[in-house]
Amino acid sequence: MVRFKVDGLDVFFPYEYVYPEQYQYMYHLKQTLDAQGHAVLEMPTGTGKTVALFSLITSYQLAHPATGKLIYCTRTVPEMEKALEELRLVTRYRVSELAKDRSAAEDHQMPDAGSAA
Repeated sequence: MVRFKVDGLDVFFPYEYVYPEQYQYMYHLKQTLDAQGHAVLEMPTGTGKTVALFSLITSYQLAHPATGKLIYCTRTVPEMEKALEELRLVTRYRVSELAKDRSAAEDHQMPDAGSAA
């Protein structure tokens, strides 16, 4: 699992490796979101479009709370179930990373046990 920057945005990606095509997809998606525009992004079947989309969008929503909702449509129930599993992976990874960040920040702020107040 990796955490990296896309054009300054901290992105939570639930797999060990990000393909160059996925990074480009996320970069162009972020540019579109920043411009509040529309885009048609295309990648071949099996290249990780769904996880790239969910990783970028949920990371963007975290960084920009005023961002609207993500509406994701599929043709079939099995496609939706697969997409929801990808979203769960992204969300679980993000939650675990943010919990680590919070724990590290709290540990850094704790006074030494040996010092008296």
